Amino acid sequence: MRPFYEQQFYNNRPKAKGGEDYLADFVNDFTSWHDACLREAATVMPGGDYMTACSALDRREFRRIVRAGVGGYLRKNGEWPDFFRPRSFGAMNILHSILMPLETGRIPADKLKAGSYIPAKYRNRCRPAEVFRQWGPGERLSFAGLPGGKYYLKSNHASAQVMKIQLPCDTATLEAAQAAVDGWLATDYGRHSSQWWYGFIERRAFLEEDLNSGTEEPLTDFRFHIINGRMSVLQMDVGLGTEDRHNPVYDSNLNYMPHDFLRKNLREEPLPQNTELARDIAVEIGRQFQYCRVDLYLRGDEVFLGELTFLPNAGRRHVRSPELDEMLCADWSPMPRFVRLEEVAARQAA
Repeated sequence: MRPFYEQQFYNNRPKAKGGEDYLADFVNDFTSWHDACLREAATVMPGGDYMTACSALDRREFRRIVRAGVGGYLRKNGEWPDFFRPRSFGAMNILHSILMPLETGRIPADKLKAGSYIPAKYRNRCRPAEVFRQWGPGERLSFAGLPGGKYYLKSNHASAQVMKIQLPCDTATLEAAQAAVDGWLATDYGRHSSQWWYGFIERRAFLEEDLNSGTEEPLTDFRFHIINGRMSVLQMDVGLGTEDRHNPVYDSNLNYMPHDFLRKNLREEPLPQNTELARDIAVEIGRQFQYCRVDLYLRGDEVFLGELTFLPNAGRRHVRSPELDEMLCADWSPMPRFVRLEEVAARQAA
């Protein structure tokens, strides 16, 4: 991989010094660097089976997602993502989002397909939440015939599109749910970031079981960050919806680390007995990609797969601990890989 030599020019022009005025020039330089590195890429994959942003999008759309990813990072952090000497986990995620290959026809960020990535040997120990109904764009919601209780209404192609539903519900609740779903399915999620893969997901709304129902024991919310086939950090989400929300973090051996990650780390929290199993499942799922955040929930002896995420917080939230950021960057060894698809190679040779 060639170094991105132009980086120093932009590093001297952060947002506070009019950096956004150079965004178009950065995109020009980045795409030239991208094309040169792609021609030299050591990793080659079959183009009929895989796609990248470069292969799946036309040139204009490719430049747009580069601009959205880099520009969003610049505006949020006040500096350019450094692609010369990696200094930021967020910057590495931005670059990976632009380069990552995905199977054609199966997008792992699709919440309705995430379960297919659970390895066969773990399918008796891990499953996604049960889905009771699905709806496409323009379809009317109906909860008729479903047992009473708590459910979650979600979309499969976005983040934070979720609504809690208590059945049976009144007409006003049904109409509010319909309005929410119509808005979700009309949203081109990822358009304003470099999360280009969301545009290839067939949009659906679905009704999912509430994993908290029928148990007094709260779910344990784990987010495993898997880089190059190994667990880099376990981010535990504690106290969601409360003032005490925080993210204790643990290393690959499940040792507590007193560092702040994307949120404050207030204290060590006890890990449940199936944490090692959850880690092993997350690694098996995550090693199918160069980087993946694997979200798992624990409820007693049960392990549930939530979703697979490839650009948490659109790559814009910085790691609060410099020590932890340095450790995460080192796990990329040292940068995300360029992947050349065979059909792209043939087209360039012609």
